[in-house]
Formats: sequence, structure tokens, C-alpha cells
Amino acid sequence: MHMSDSPADIFQQLNELMKRLMEQGLKEQGDQNKPFAYGFKIVLHDAGKTETSAEEAAPVAEPSSEGTIEPIAEMYTTDDDVTVAIDLPGVDKENIHLSLINGTLTIIAGGNQLTSVEVPAVDADSMQSNYKHGVLEVKLSRGKSIRID
Repeated sequence: MHMSDSPADIFQQLNELMKRLMEQGLKEQGDQNKPFAYGFKIVLHDAGKTETSAEEAAPVAEPSSEGTIEPIAEMYTTDDDVTVAIDLPGVDKENIHLSLINGTLTIIAGGNQLTSVEVPAVDADSMQSNYKHGVLEVKLSRGKSIRID
């Protein structure tokens, strides 16, 4: 594949490449209805910004952007279950740690928080996870509804 110098052409070519890779991945995965996440998002933070009060005349430092890369997390819900799929390519299974606190599922790998997902009301004790081919799948039961007579 030959990449063009035009930014629009480069993005179009990358999009076509991603589509082909996704189609190939879906064929290899087998079950087309199984949860599946891919990609990442880049979050920019202003690292060089300093706070000054109104009384100070000191100039504010030039802001410099510092970014972090967070994996994509997708949530699938049914009446009985909540499933979260997170793309974690290259991460060793033994380095992945999960926590569910106050409705927030947090994924930590290698001591660094990678991402967190707000989940609806679930039974925390029902958490099951599976890590295969770089995709972490976390399944939680919504619990039994309480019937009021």
C-alpha cells in the first residue's frame, strides 16, 4: 500500500486498512455476536499550565500538551447481564487487575490505571472475566429483581 502525502488521503487509506483488518478479525473470531472491542483513544492533558492569583502579575507558563493512551471499552447489556469488552493488546494476563467500586469498573495493568467504565447496577460477586487474543471480556450479572407482593 502506497501512502499519499495528502492528510485526507492518508486518513482514507488508514480507514480502508482498518476496515479490512476488522473484517479479517471478525472472520477469525467466529461468533459475530460476541462482544469485541478494538482501538484506543488519546486523552490530552495540559501539563505546563500554572495557576496564578489575580494579584500576581507573573506570566502564565506556556501550556504544553501531554497525552495518555486509553484502550477502548465497549459495554453490552441484556436484561440479565452486563458485558464490558476492553482491547488490551500485548498485556500479560497476569498483569491485569480489575476493581468494581460504586458502579465503576476500573482496569489496571502493570500498576497503571488504563481505563474505567461506569456500569449499571450489578452483582459485584458475579464478576467473571476472560482474556483472549488481547481482548478482556468482563461479564457481570444484573442480579435478581426483587418482587414486591
